[in-house]
Amino acid sequence: MRQPDKTRLWDRGAASELGGRNEQQDRWGIFPAPDQNGLLVLVADGMGGHRDGALGAQVVIDTARSYLQSSVAQLRTNPLAALDQLCQQMHDAINSRSENARSTVVMVWIDDGQAHWLNVGDSRLYHFRRGRRLMRTRDHSAVQLLMDMGEINESEMATHPAQNRLYRCLGGEEVPKPDTGGFTIQPGDLLALCSDGVWEHIAESDIWSAALDNGPAIAAKTLTEQAVQRGGATADNATLLLLRADPDAGAASDQPGWKKRLAAGFTALFNRDR
Repeated sequence: MRQPDKTRLWDRGAASELGGRNEQQDRWGIFPAPDQNGLLVLVADGMGGHRDGALGAQVVIDTARSYLQSSVAQLRTNPLAALDQLCQQMHDAINSRSENARSTVVMVWIDDGQAHWLNVGDSRLYHFRRGRRLMRTRDHSAVQLLMDMGEINESEMATHPAQNRLYRCLGGEEVPKPDTGGFTIQPGDLLALCSDGVWEHIAESDIWSAALDNGPAIAAKTLTEQAVQRGGATADNATLLLLRADPDAGAASDQPGWKKRLAAGFTALFNRDR
């Protein structure tokens, strides 16, 4: 018997803005598993201080797409080990293409009510429930270390002069050392993945309220536009990917509203990924 398409239990949207930069070095992807039961989502930010930043971020996305098609069994059997393997493949693929390319990555594998994540750099994952932040990934940056030591508070991270100084990334001589983790998803939860061009200028509470009021697609576009407007002439690339777990996911499939959402689908899905 064919299993239900679990990827359709997520309302999702993504947007990316150039900002004040000459090149878009952010990339994002939303990739359903081949059987549609499972979803791999990610954001990559090519590091602007290095040449070939856009190339590095694109390699990250291309490697993730290919890995999901061939290795979904590993993701289901041992998700965190599989994400770590994928991270290493991304790193090696970047190095095979360029000596100078670098990128961050934050990615989440969602399957059967569980989210498993990995990050390298300062692109972030947030997990919200009922308006409250349950977690965010920890940046691999100088300002994160300063916050950890109590020398600055979290609200000061975005404007600190050392904000762009990362000590971990994909590409280069050092083997990547990602952070990983996981959590259980409940109906109505919101996941937000973003580059630093978003979190520097957008409050966490605004991410939740915009997604709740307008839906993830409109919220992602609105918030990335706000981020570059607030950043002014020197605004960084800004990319935001939002996924909201269907608050009616536990309802029977024949209840009003469910069939409508199921039938609508996401026909633009593969046109959105970069």
